[in-house]
Amino acid sequence: MYKKLFDKIKKKKFTISVVGLGYIGLPLALSFAQKNIKVIGVDKDRNKIEKIKNCSSYINTVDKSLIKSCLKKKFSVSTNFRELRFSDVIIICVPTPIKKNKKPDMKYVREAVKKISDIIEKGHLIILECTTYPGTTEDYFLPIIKNKKLNIGENVFLGYSPEREDPGNKKFSILKGNINKVISGHSKNCLKLVDSVYKLIITKTHKVSNIKTAEFTKLLENIYRSVNIGLVNELYNLCSKLDINIYETINAAKSKPFGYHAFYPGPGVGGHCIPVDPYYLSWIAKKKGINLKFIQLAGNINRQRPTQVSSFIVKQNVKNILILGLSYKDNSDDLRDAPSIKIFKNLLEKGKNIYVSDPNVDRKIIMKNFKGAKNVTTHSLNKKFLSNIDLVILLNKHKTINYKSIQSKSKLILDCKNIYKKKYKNVLTA
Repeated sequence: MYKKLFDKIKKKKFTISVVGLGYIGLPLALSFAQKNIKVIGVDKDRNKIEKIKNCSSYINTVDKSLIKSCLKKKFSVSTNFRELRFSDVIIICVPTPIKKNKKPDMKYVREAVKKISDIIEKGHLIILECTTYPGTTEDYFLPIIKNKKLNIGENVFLGYSPEREDPGNKKFSILKGNINKVISGHSKNCLKLVDSVYKLIITKTHKVSNIKTAEFTKLLENIYRSVNIGLVNELYNLCSKLDINIYETINAAKSKPFGYHAFYPGPGVGGHCIPVDPYYLSWIAKKKGINLKFIQLAGNINRQRPTQVSSFIVKQNVKNILILGLSYKDNSDDLRDAPSIKIFKNLLEKGKNIYVSDPNVDRKIIMKNFKGAKNVTTHSLNKKFLSNIDLVILLNKHKTINYKSIQSKSKLILDCKNIYKKKYKNVLTA
């Protein structure tokens, strides 16, 4: 079985299914389709499937022309999980959020596993890409494989490769094939098959000795960022009290050619990684009797940041507020756990008139996430509109926004991303 599947992959005569067509799954599926490999994309969201079938993109970093060209090749999509039975390789890219109590919410993984459990048979390679705690892949799939009396590494294969997609990054992406992929397998044969699959779309892979190590690697990457962002957010508060420009300090520190990597303060962290991953590791650590105080502290500092920004705004005693830039990161349309949503809700509770705008985010999505906003605009902001705004809050540094024009037309601005290097009378920082 191993040699047969390996040969099919090498000759690109295999079929691959991607379960979950979000910010990770869709670009991944298209990456394989670009290489003229037969791809079946499966997602329970009918709206996503219909948009793809109509050659429409719901992710601003995925061009509709690419979807159209891939559909003309060997790319198909469906909401029917039974389509997976036609696959040789199944890659799972479903969300792994956290609950309110900061424990892992594995319902999407459980749903996917349940659907796939009926499909798994001899010759299948199953790969998990979800960010999760060490042990997840084997905890969920080994019992199924055992119950089916299949021999892992001989007639069925299991692997894990953490996603590294960075929505909005113009330089590195899975579609460009220039993001190194960490890969792992339950056995040597599993590892070789996982490696052969990703080498079809990625320039370089990095093998690790086991699946748990690969799962831990993903958490390490994002916790490293969480801890450093938490540190600089905390130091930002101190610098404000000491009348020190933290951005000048950071620029000075990064002039050192070794031993320092620059991180910057902001309105808070968002997305599916930094706000989530520290708690996945903390949860599994507690189960092992270890309390990761340092990691939990960084996570808590970052989650408190939108509240601190909101409190600063309330003190300005303004009524009409525009939040400009809503996505969790620059040049993206991704609103997952975005600080803008938390700041919006905080200010709304204080009775403020809130207007919201982001040229990168679809108007319908904005309206869904910012219920209660006085006005939702995605077009250019003219002088007449801005003359009625008491405070403009800048939460993103989007290339699609003319910040120089915003500064000249606005009464007061809160710059949360150090967009204005010069000092202006109408620009505040918090």
